[in-house]
Amino acid sequence: MRGSRVGLLPKRAACIGVWACFATVAAAQPSQRHLQFDIGVGQESQTSPVFQISPEGNILYLNGSQGLYGGHVRGSLQGSASWDWGAGVSTAVSADATLKRSPQTPDFNFSSVNLQPSIRIPLGQASVGLGLNLQSYDAADRHFRDSTGVQLDWTRATPQGLWGVVAEVARYKHPADLSDMDATASSLVLLRQYTNPLPEIDGIDFSFIVGQEINDHGFRDLSNHSAMLQANVRWNWLDADWSLGQSWRLARFEESTFPGEPARSDDTVSTDLAAQWPLSAKKSLRVEINQARNISNTRLYDNNMLQWSVTLRREW
Repeated sequence: MRGSRVGLLPKRAACIGVWACFATVAAAQPSQRHLQFDIGVGQESQTSPVFQISPEGNILYLNGSQGLYGGHVRGSLQGSASWDWGAGVSTAVSADATLKRSPQTPDFNFSSVNLQPSIRIPLGQASVGLGLNLQSYDAADRHFRDSTGVQLDWTRATPQGLWGVVAEVARYKHPADLSDMDATASSLVLLRQYTNPLPEIDGIDFSFIVGQEINDHGFRDLSNHSAMLQANVRWNWLDADWSLGQSWRLARFEESTFPGEPARSDDTVSTDLAAQWPLSAKKSLRVEINQARNISNTRLYDNNMLQWSVTLRREW
């Protein structure tokens, strides 16, 4: 990939290595571990040449991008392991890597790496976790962003479900030609999950996210506040696990990208429908469709995205 590199700095890799070695020496075998590999194909279309790293993030534009339609092949590998220390204390390491290639539309090419070491301790009937969130992204055949974040969370599990609060502060760093986008981002997430809340319903999940991004160089058109509400329902039908998600997100920027226009304002509504059929104890087939409509007063970011994918999943 032109301009691609491993975005995580050596110090970050060393931190992960020390953490993993310490846990491995302390306990020869993790108490829990999981590995998952996905490979699939899909098609996507949009009305503006923009992209979004995640549903929680802002819609972005890279100079020169023109991609509006194309098919892709996507592969991902995810792994996690945890170690129990006794008295409710545990450590964990999780990692994932994603690679998407679109021969027809190289602007859709994307790759990411994510590493998350953490420690968790009990607190009354709940638990508190502290961890790092280290991420690196390539987009449109060039390196885009490195992110270094610190996360603090509180969770409480009950037979009826789960309550959670997650706070994160992260630093965004970009290559020299994109350094205007360097920023500090912060977010607060409130989670509520219900287990078997209704007949035939396996679960209902809600999350509410507020965040802000402050540009390092004082560019007001890149600084913003956002809020997002997500709801997801899960059920089993026709021997498949189904999920239907809906989200509403708004982002308010301090200025417009273009002189003479009002400050940029985005309102995004997204719908996700997925079904996963088991092929064996460790293999499954997943079909998913995603639609997102972003209404923006800045024409460049006004976008209608539609994507479908078929994925074969293998777990260990």
